[in-house]
Amino acid sequence: MSLAESFAPAQGRAQDVLMGRDPDVLGDIASPGVAAAIWTRSCDKEFEAWVDSLPMENLPELRTVVPVHLAEAAAIAACEEAKIKPGPQMDMLTGDIGALALMLAKSLGVDHVKIRLDVTDEVMCPKFHVDNVPARLLCTYRGAGTEYVPAGLEADPASIRQVGRGAAALFRGGAWPGDERTGLLHRSPDPEAGTGARLLLVIDPVL
Repeated sequence: MSLAESFAPAQGRAQDVLMGRDPDVLGDIASPGVAAAIWTRSCDKEFEAWVDSLPMENLPELRTVVPVHLAEAAAIAACEEAKIKPGPQMDMLTGDIGALALMLAKSLGVDHVKIRLDVTDEVMCPKFHVDNVPARLLCTYRGAGTEYVPAGLEADPASIRQVGRGAAALFRGGAWPGDERTGLLHRSPDPEAGTGARLLLVIDPVL
């Protein structure tokens, strides 16, 4: 079951947000009027403690384009490069990246994905914006989640929402096919005091 967060109607623009506890909600990104679909899950507490304990220099970074079935292998290589000690928490991270890549590929009908693991202790994209891609999946493993707001309401703090840590959010981008444009903007949040560097997964479809 999914819940819809509907904003004021916008002529010719999609800005509704679908949220659900089932990963199948990500497949609803193509529904009319939907600008984002969010799988509202949370991180395992032991995983959170583990990833929060990693020094910034040991957080994995990644920039690659791969067939979707090699997404997990790419994540494993990034963790090995960061000198992360093998174990169940690393397996949880790399397995989740592979699973999310598969979900995005299934939802959008692609077989290649572009994967980024971004590590930063600064705000990466402080302004609300729409990405120039067909769609983009975002998942914050460490730090605060992505913020989003309907276009035109950026100056209204009461209209700004935030994706939860560990949730998987699939946003339509500016290159979404068809005539319906997205009317939903997003941005990186301000860093949370005491949380250290943010670890963000970004997955784009390769058409």
